[in-house]
Amino acid sequence: MFRKGLIGLLAILVLAVTAPAQVMLNEFFYDTQGTDDTAIMFVEIYGPAGTNLSGWTLVGINGNGGSEYLTVTLSGTIPADGYFVVGGSAVANVDQVVTADFQNAGSQSGEDCDGIDLRDGDGGLVDHLCYGPCGAGHLCTGEGGSNAPDPFPSTANPNSHLARIPDHSDTDNNGADWVISDALTSGLPNSGTPCVPHIATLSDIRAHNLTTGVPTLLDTFVVTRGIVNVNNGSLDSTGNSKFYFQDDDAGCNVYRGTVPAGIVAGDCVVVSGWVEHFNGLTEIVSSGIGNCLFQVQVTAHVTPPAPTVITGSTPFEAFEGMLVRMNNVTITDGTWPAEGSYGDLVITDPDGTIGLTINKWTNVDGSPAPTQTFDIIGILTQYDRTSPYLEYYEIMPRTTADVINHSAAGDPVSGMLAAEFELDGAFPNPFNSTTQIRFTVGAARTLSLSIFDLLGREVTSATLTGLTPGAHSYTWSPTGATGLYLVRLSGESRVETAKLLYLK
Repeated sequence: MFRKGLIGLLAILVLAVTAPAQVMLNEFFYDTQGTDDTAIMFVEIYGPAGTNLSGWTLVGINGNGGSEYLTVTLSGTIPADGYFVVGGSAVANVDQVVTADFQNAGSQSGEDCDGIDLRDGDGGLVDHLCYGPCGAGHLCTGEGGSNAPDPFPSTANPNSHLARIPDHSDTDNNGADWVISDALTSGLPNSGTPCVPHIATLSDIRAHNLTTGVPTLLDTFVVTRGIVNVNNGSLDSTGNSKFYFQDDDAGCNVYRGTVPAGIVAGDCVVVSGWVEHFNGLTEIVSSGIGNCLFQVQVTAHVTPPAPTVITGSTPFEAFEGMLVRMNNVTITDGTWPAEGSYGDLVITDPDGTIGLTINKWTNVDGSPAPTQTFDIIGILTQYDRTSPYLEYYEIMPRTTADVINHSAAGDPVSGMLAAEFELDGAFPNPFNSTTQIRFTVGAARTLSLSIFDLLGREVTSATLTGLTPGAHSYTWSPTGATGLYLVRLSGESRVETAKLLYLK
């Protein structure tokens, strides 16, 4: 009996010693700044020395439909250091030179997830990595049900890529195991430290070094909250995020990155991202160092923030990123821009001056220029290229409603009251059951709302009466097929449209 037990124990020990250690994807540089440069792209595999990889494959997975867009057949064995590098001719410590574009076209455009598989010679899955958020209709689910982030190389971070940190650690969870790193370590252990989120108020984020003017939390991954004060996308045509949000004490810009569709003024948001600084303006951006994910979550919708009244003698820095109002101003320099053009002007009140910047992606450009004293509402921003960044503050109006002309008697007359209405989009969008179509009313009292499918068939119509100036919404719960719909809102002399994406 003892002899049989000993033989069984020895067998278990032999199996434990001879069983192969795990082979895994360990580092992935799949996107380069500007035009894709296959000479410097690479995939690093980590595993036991001597493992024969001949006949194994690296397979690129397109999250939009799940098709395989790239297959690289491997040859060779893992060297003594455990790192086998597959990549272009300019990659350091490369073991197998290939000319392969590991960047799936379009993976940087909006919410677009992609993946890569490591498969053995029999086609069996050895390791699986999905990266980037999956948008509507896209599917690539990483190990553990979470995806790694999707780095975006830039002038500031040209080597931004994915790596396991700590080196070759695998908990079978892509979101936890993979981080964005700027240190290319092909054929060497990955370096870096997983990031720990810093919970901060907007005042914490806006705090800066008094000598240099640079935020004290520069490059720190923060989690903060506030209320949106300008509709996302209304200040930028790129389709990426650009909006401002604030609390009672401070404001900040959110720049780039994928965010939920339909973010509008009044949305309560929790923002997770990296603190950056651009020409005096403090921003939260979507890429940085560490094992953290940029994210914007909409938690509620409330009345949008009211503007804080400032004067030309106000310390402007304290109100950067916030919605402000300056009364009784006149234009002292610059020209009101034509439609489709930016405008940089100077305005003055009895106490001092400030810049007035008109963004060509709003409807302010091309509108009638004030001919006398007026009031202005807008986001207080800054564009100062020189430390300590204490000059060149600007007010940026969001719509014509922010330009409030005075009558001949000197009374304010809102530009919005002269306009009928504005369609502010829908939230949520995409949606799977119900969405709110949001609009702001000026002079209109009755509006007609229609919703059409892609074949042009009207599926919903409503006459909205008794409207008062301000924000309104119309709730729509479709009963037809999923897909893209068009909402049209019309008044006596104005028609605006928006797209709605219905998913089940």
